[in-house]
Amino acid sequence: MKDMFPFKRLLAPACLALSLAGCSPSPSQPACRLPDYPVPGGVSAPFAGFVGRWLVVGGGCNFPGVAAADGGPKVYYPQVYALDTADTASAWKPAAELPLPVAYGASAETEKGLVCIGGQCADSSLTQVFRIEPAEGGRRLAVRSLPPLPVAVDNAAATCADGVVYVTGGNQGDGGRALYALRPDADSAWTRLADYPGGQRVQPVLLACGKTLYLAGGFMYDKPDNRCTLPASLLAYSAEDGKWSGPIPFPTPAGGGRYALSGGAGVSVGGRLYLTGGVDYRIFKEAMEGRGPADYLRKPVEWYSFNRDILEYDPARRTWQVHPAAEGMGKAGGVLLHREGRLWMVCGEVKPGIRTPQIVGIPLPD
Repeated sequence: MKDMFPFKRLLAPACLALSLAGCSPSPSQPACRLPDYPVPGGVSAPFAGFVGRWLVVGGGCNFPGVAAADGGPKVYYPQVYALDTADTASAWKPAAELPLPVAYGASAETEKGLVCIGGQCADSSLTQVFRIEPAEGGRRLAVRSLPPLPVAVDNAAATCADGVVYVTGGNQGDGGRALYALRPDADSAWTRLADYPGGQRVQPVLLACGKTLYLAGGFMYDKPDNRCTLPASLLAYSAEDGKWSGPIPFPTPAGGGRYALSGGAGVSVGGRLYLTGGVDYRIFKEAMEGRGPADYLRKPVEWYSFNRDILEYDPARRTWQVHPAAEGMGKAGGVLLHREGRLWMVCGEVKPGIRTPQIVGIPLPD
């Protein structure tokens, strides 16, 4: 286990109000923001979650020099930063360093810390798994290694239910569609569970509600046929009987078309699923199949139509509700978190190649 930045200097007086709760949206200010993430330009596809009172974000990637549209190289980061959510005057501080620069991994909040799984570095996909956790009574963060995945996995999704961490989707080193499970403090190896049905789902969302997991969105690109498939649906996995079911179709956007949620994000709160962000179905499909415009990377942000709607699914009633045009949610490769009755979108990209350091919070939809 690797101990990092001491948090003694960051501890706020107990009497300070929680800054997240102090950010109170109103009709004239529907959203609020935390301090910008300290990597210039922001990052996409980081690990992110709450570890006790700390908002922790690590890894991710961007194009800090030459823009992606001009062929610039993508840079991966190993740094972890933390923000004390109990201190209204808090700023981001270096908190740890990951074993290597990484992005496009999957992360899951657990009672003992943020579990970070797989991902990519500059030249390969990864099997590494570790947990960012409090140490020395919360005065430090530590990075603890956990059992590695049996195959390298990137662009997958993870969640935690009843103390079990699950990961699935993405690019799996054996070409599979496996669901893997681990009890971080009990198991010496990951257990392979049933493959999810249908085609591959890269950059999906995985959420847990009770004893059921829900795998949402994602995409598959068939290179020989030059065909990109974006399933506009959920798949459900029962942790009790070990079986998948579905698909459960997404609702239809008010303006027509289909939701993709590829590169999107989500959280499970109070027995409901909240899904948002991700690419536009038609624009992304055409680009992947080589049918996009020649200046595809140079269009203004609005042209890409990243999803800003929040899709709320109630598994008990099997019903959908759409909350349109939520401020700050139109990101791909961002991480959606829930805290103090609000949804928080952490970083991500606002168009292909362009990241943002913004962390935007909105009230949890009624």
